[in-house]
Amino acid sequence: MVDKKELTVYDTRHYPVRPHIGVGIMLVRNDHLLLVKRKYNPDAGYWSIPGGHLDLGERTQVAAEREAFEETGFKVKVSKLAGIIDKIMHDDKGKIEYHYVLINYFVEQIEGDPNQPPEADDDALDARFVPFEELKSYKLTESLVELLKQIKIGYD
Repeated sequence: MVDKKELTVYDTRHYPVRPHIGVGIMLVRNDHLLLVKRKYNPDAGYWSIPGGHLDLGERTQVAAEREAFEETGFKVKVSKLAGIIDKIMHDDKGKIEYHYVLINYFVEQIEGDPNQPPEADDDALDARFVPFEELKSYKLTESLVELLKQIKIGYD
């Protein structure tokens, strides 16, 4: 696993030479979706689903389960694929600033109190379950809006 301090020195995500692979989790409770407010770029200050980078040699479903625990403290199990999103962001000059292939999974909580509120880790400013009908009032990442439209949650 890569040390986060190394990423700030050698950040290959910013102006990449190749696409990066990210995983995300869709944890739903009673028509509420778990969201985190991003602390770092890309999309700092925006709300999205918990997720992160796929590590070398790691399977995508394992990465999704790991990221869920790291970002929220919830132990989860992948139930099915939610969708794959291409996230390509350009700077003001048209150069590719970020490029991700995001593999997103629906998950189920497998341990702990199912009514426990999420706890944001050091990568997130906040974490909460948001009712589907309120999703449009949040400043969501473009990639999450695209995914929600595909799976018809909050954007049917």
